[in-house]
Amino acid sequence: MTAEKTTNEKFIGMFSVYVVSSIFLYFFVKIGVENSAPSILMSIRYAVAGSILYLLSRKIIINKGVIFLSLFTSISTLFWAYGLIYVNPASSSVISYTMPFFALILAFFLLRESPTRFEIIGLIVGFTGLGIYSLPLLKGLTALGVLLTIIDAFFWAAFSVYYRKLSNYDVLSLNASQFILGALYMAVYTLFLPRNGLYISFNMELIESLVYISTIGGALQFLVWNYMLKLEKVNRVTVLAYIVPVATTLVQIPIYKKLPTLIQIIGLIVIIVGVVLSRYKKEEATIS
Repeated sequence: MTAEKTTNEKFIGMFSVYVVSSIFLYFFVKIGVENSAPSILMSIRYAVAGSILYLLSRKIIINKGVIFLSLFTSISTLFWAYGLIYVNPASSSVISYTMPFFALILAFFLLRESPTRFEIIGLIVGFTGLGIYSLPLLKGLTALGVLLTIIDAFFWAAFSVYYRKLSNYDVLSLNASQFILGALYMAVYTLFLPRNGLYISFNMELIESLVYISTIGGALQFLVWNYMLKLEKVNRVTVLAYIVPVATTLVQIPIYKKLPTLIQIIGLIVIIVGVVLSRYKKEEATIS
């Protein structure tokens, strides 16, 4: 078995875990923000996930790079959670995955990772599909949710690209560090919020939400995502991740007992076309 084949098999296995954990993460966070202020919910999530990873790594890394990485992650997470107050899990997932568009640009300027022509075409087609999907949401408070989630996508892309600059660090220690720092950032942010913006209702729904988003949708998901970034280019990983919003939308149908609109279905089909195009294996020169 060649090293390349082994790497591909590892990547496929990790990607499968990432997709499954990500799909249900949106639903559990939606439940969480219905019972707790987003900053409180996410600071607890980060503290628990960071503690789990620290017990495994027994090491914390504090330097300029990790401070910036955890800042990007925390900002992305907060905007994502606030956005979920106004949009449903499927919509949040679909809009979040404008992230690859931002990652493509940031990876080119920060890492000099030149995309292939098919990666560029795939991203453009996929991003167009996301735009089509989002059209019915651009009204009322859902429009605010869309805006907050797009900001989340930008900082998620910044985190994913910046992580590549720190890829020589131990994954467990790096993730433990960014979670613990992120918990501190969000706890400090929470202290400056007005009292009417703070709420938390400790009930079984909130406990179930915290357990999932801190473990399977927290420590495990971040570890898998970052291991994938070690195995593949940022552009390839982020484009493949378009599968998550498609799957989340399908899962939401039996849960919410509501079908997506025709224009949203068209948008999802365009997204799938973008994924297929981006994975085209033809040998070609990269864009530089």
